[in-house]
Amino acid sequence: MARVLSGIVAIPIVLGIVLYGSPWLFFALVFLAVIIGCREFFSMTARAGTPGFPVAGYALAAALLLCFYFPPVYFLAWGVAAGVFIPLAWFLGDKNVEASVRNIAATLLGVLYVAGLSGYFIAIRGFEGGNHFIVLLFMIVWFGDTAAYYGGRSLGRRPLAPAVSPNKTLEGAAFGLAGSLLAGLAAHYGFLQTVPLAHCLIVGVVCGMIGQFGDLVESLLKRSTGVKDSGALIPGHGGVLDRIDSLLFAGPVFYIYYQIFL
Repeated sequence: MARVLSGIVAIPIVLGIVLYGSPWLFFALVFLAVIIGCREFFSMTARAGTPGFPVAGYALAAALLLCFYFPPVYFLAWGVAAGVFIPLAWFLGDKNVEASVRNIAATLLGVLYVAGLSGYFIAIRGFEGGNHFIVLLFMIVWFGDTAAYYGGRSLGRRPLAPAVSPNKTLEGAAFGLAGSLLAGLAAHYGFLQTVPLAHCLIVGVVCGMIGQFGDLVESLLKRSTGVKDSGALIPGHGGVLDRIDSLLFAGPVFYIYYQIFL
C-alpha cells in the first residue's frame, strides 16, 4: 500500500514539473534528486569503508549540473575544479594515505554516476519538445519495470545475473523489453506523432535494454556495500537511486540517439 500511495503522490508532481514547469524549476527537480542520490551513494560506500569526500562531491555534482544547463565550455572549468577540489578535500581531511586513492575514486565515481548521468535530462529538456521526450523515457522505464516484475514473477525460471541480483530472470528481462517497446508505441500514438513510429520503437527497445543494465549496475553497488535499498526516503520504493537507476543510463543513450538520428 505504501508503494502505491507514494506513486500516487510523486508521479503527478514529477510529471507536472516535467511538462509544465519552467527550465529552472526542472533544473531544481534534477538538482534535488542528484544531491539526495549522491548522499545515498556516499552513505553506501561509507558502509564498505570508503566514505569518499561528500562535501566536495556535493559541490562538484552541483557544478556539473550547471555545466549541462549553461554552454558546454564550462565543462572544461569543471574538470579543473575536480582536479583541485578532491585532492584539497583529502589534504584538509584526515590525510589517510592508504585510503586516499579509494576515497578520491569513490568521490569521482559518485559525482559522475549520479550527477554526470542525470545531467543529460537537463540537456534533453532543452530540445524542442524535450519535455515529451522525458515523459517517453519515464514510460519506457516504468512500463519495462512493471512488465519485468510481473512477467518474471509469473514465468521467470532462468536467472539473469545471479551474482548481482538473484531475483531477476531472463524471462523477466524479455517481458521488460516488451513493456518498453509498448511504451514507445503508446508514446507515438499518444503525444509523439511527429516522431516516426520506427524511431519510437527503436528507442523503446534500446533505452529499455540499457535501462535494465542500469538497474543491474545499482544492484551491484548495493550488493558490494551490503545494503538492500539505497535509502528509505520513498516509502515502499527505497531511495532515490532505487527509482532512477534505470533512467540514469537510458537518458544519455537517448541523447546520443537523438543527436545522431533525430
